[in-house]
Amino acid sequence: MPERLLRARDRFVASDPGLVRLVSALRAVLAIGTALGVEYLVAAATGTPPLLPMMIEAVVAMLASFGIADATRGGQAVTLCCLAVSMLGGMGVALLVDRNRLASLAAFVVVVFVAVWVRRFGLRWFVCGMGGFMGYFFALFLNLRPEMLAGVAAMVAVAVVWVMLLTLVLLPIRNDRVLRRMLRSFEARLAGIAGTVLLVADLTPGTAERQRAEARLASLLERVTEAALVIDGQLGAPGAVADDDAARDVRRAVLDAELAVAASARTGPDVLGPGTERDTGTAGSPRALLAMLHRGRWDAVAQQAPAAADRTAAPGPRRLLLDVAVLAGARAEWAGALAATPTGAGAPTVEEAGAFSPAVQLFGGGLPGSAGTVTRLHRPPDGTRPASRLSLTTRQAVQVAVATAVAIAVGDALSHQRYYWAVLAAFIAFTGTATVAETVRKAVHRILGTMIGLVGAIALVPVLGPDVAVVLPVILVSIFGALYLFRLSYVLMIFFITLMLGELYALLGTFSVDLMVLRLEETVVGGVVGCAVSVLVLPTRTRSAAGEAHRGLLDALTGLLESVDRTLRHPGAGDDLWAAARALDAAVHQTLLLGRPLTRTWLGATDRDVARWLTACTAVAAHARRLARSARPGAGTPAVTGACARLAQLTAAAVAGRPVPPGSCDAVVDLLVGAAAGSGRPAVLAREAGLLAAELPALLEGARSDDPADAPAVGRVRGPGGAPVAAAVTVVDAAGRQLDRVTTADDGSFAVHVAAGTHLLVAAPVVASTAPYGGHVALGPGTVLADVVLDDVVLADGAAAGVVPGAVRRGATRAAAAPAGAPPVRGPARSVGRACVRHA
Repeated sequence: MPERLLRARDRFVASDPGLVRLVSALRAVLAIGTALGVEYLVAAATGTPPLLPMMIEAVVAMLASFGIADATRGGQAVTLCCLAVSMLGGMGVALLVDRNRLASLAAFVVVVFVAVWVRRFGLRWFVCGMGGFMGYFFALFLNLRPEMLAGVAAMVAVAVVWVMLLTLVLLPIRNDRVLRRMLRSFEARLAGIAGTVLLVADLTPGTAERQRAEARLASLLERVTEAALVIDGQLGAPGAVADDDAARDVRRAVLDAELAVAASARTGPDVLGPGTERDTGTAGSPRALLAMLHRGRWDAVAQQAPAAADRTAAPGPRRLLLDVAVLAGARAEWAGALAATPTGAGAPTVEEAGAFSPAVQLFGGGLPGSAGTVTRLHRPPDGTRPASRLSLTTRQAVQVAVATAVAIAVGDALSHQRYYWAVLAAFIAFTGTATVAETVRKAVHRILGTMIGLVGAIALVPVLGPDVAVVLPVILVSIFGALYLFRLSYVLMIFFITLMLGELYALLGTFSVDLMVLRLEETVVGGVVGCAVSVLVLPTRTRSAAGEAHRGLLDALTGLLESVDRTLRHPGAGDDLWAAARALDAAVHQTLLLGRPLTRTWLGATDRDVARWLTACTAVAAHARRLARSARPGAGTPAVTGACARLAQLTAAAVAGRPVPPGSCDAVVDLLVGAAAGSGRPAVLAREAGLLAAELPALLEGARSDDPADAPAVGRVRGPGGAPVAAAVTVVDAAGRQLDRVTTADDGSFAVHVAAGTHLLVAAPVVASTAPYGGHVALGPGTVLADVVLDDVVLADGAAAGVVPGAVRRGATRAAAAPAGAPPVRGPARSVGRACVRHA
């Protein structure tokens, strides 16, 4: 295949992880097209007009293809049956009140309220709510009569049976194949980054072209993280992998590849930039290997990169070659993990699934929207008391009911017959949205798409005419375009839907320019009403939702830091750091999703504070991801574990709404300066923890303490095995006066309030299973101590052997065990203990 076509194919594959959008759109078009044929044959056999059953079949097939997302075939079958029942129920209600116009309008409001309210019970009820609404809507659109209900029920039954046969038996979704396609898309995105690194390296730093290329590189890295999250969600699907071990292996390999490509993107432009040695024709050079990656020659890179790194002495090129080697090795690892993936009926079922838990639950093969985060925002603070806040579904149900009532009133003034287009626009504005910004954006895009589609339909319909053989393919192509593009551009989706409706009106013999203009007017009415109601009636402010996403991010960061701390302290720690890293990535995705609308003001200006906050979120996540990947059981030093524990305390305090002492993160950075200057894994851990602490203040600005003097000195006491130790911690000044005395918490942490200076710190265990510790350290407000590690070894003369912690004051330049010239603590352990008692 020519290289240009190969790259075009890779770009196409990279744009659609797992080809989920393409496959879903093709399945929907196939289901609709074949369903139309089935209903036509049934209508011909029974002697009934074919148009009505064909439209019913198309609606059922579209809803089934678009909304059925159960993990198992049995669940999909149940949801399809529920969809049929809910559609018939909506039609039945419409026909029951058809002769009383006021009752019909009131019932429409009730139907939309119930359709939204039942979403609280899960995705199946979401589908049922949509089915009930569409049943009521199409009863009005098709002018059904009560005597037609039995025939319509038979049409719906035929449609459901055919769709069930087609999607569950003839064309079932194979989760293992979907996972392989997702990984292929992930590879294509990695290859795209390799090519972009080469492009950036060839551009002169500081130029506008270089800045645009660097922005594109940052965007590609973000898309790599999104693709990795999608893969993680797919790993939890039944039958995607052979077992939990294979799922964890794939997760680890994908994370390794993500970290390696991010590292190569950071170092590559400098290593390969202008003024450096190019070696474009030298086999095994960094540039040649990146070019091979860009062309998708993974196996060749895996063979050449390790040897090339061994031959290279220069630090920069060697680091880049090692990253390329890790990248190619990670790809080989996940390919090996998938070698045992089941390909037949023996795939494990949900009941056989193990403990692997994905970081996200995919919706239609894509990442979830903001509803989960906003649901937490409206959750009652205390379940034992009456709800102080309405849930998201109840709020939206009330909003939709109000919007429907207003849309009916205004839309009915425009047209007594076509008012339901305004209702549809108002209803859809609250589908898949959770905040004011999302609702307004969707309503505006619906209006824009309708306007563009109106122009297209007016131009196309007279040319094609009402011939079924010509119009039907155009309708199917329009459906494909709408379903394929709905995740990329809602405007284009509505354009294709409006085009399809124009052709449908042509088939019904009712198409006219006035009718299409009326539809635009009704859509504008419904969109404006939806926007107004979302702002004025029980609004979910975008800033509040972004704040909840922020808390979720800090909560996930707390969990990751605590897991890293336990892993570093305990040789046998069983924390899944890769799972914690993916959970943090999922929280970052929600933060970006809800925070990006805030980067633009209503006047279109850029809010730089919000932009910096979002940048800090991604930077903190990147450092935390690398920290988790570098951690090894039992490999932590007192400085690193003390820093992780302190950072976890700060983020937990921010989540709980407690004030964060100013300079706390600076003190953690100072604690790690000395450790980060060394070499080996402890230095790598210290550098990543320090970089994380340096970026973290931007995420903690909302919970600051006003008085720096109130900031305590903090630390933690633990035993030689890493477990926390219950101990009494006493601080004594040079004159022998006790400044503070506290008992450690359950996690071994303590906080003492002392004036700045060099003080004697004594940690006496409550249970005499370890030796006490005593040492002179520099303490003061905001000081962060390295972990105080008590030793269970007592020397022959009775002296206690302990680890003297490093301690710094906020603003210090390095970590030190004790100030120069400070007298050491010596003598029997009981002497240290008596010192504690004397000053107690």
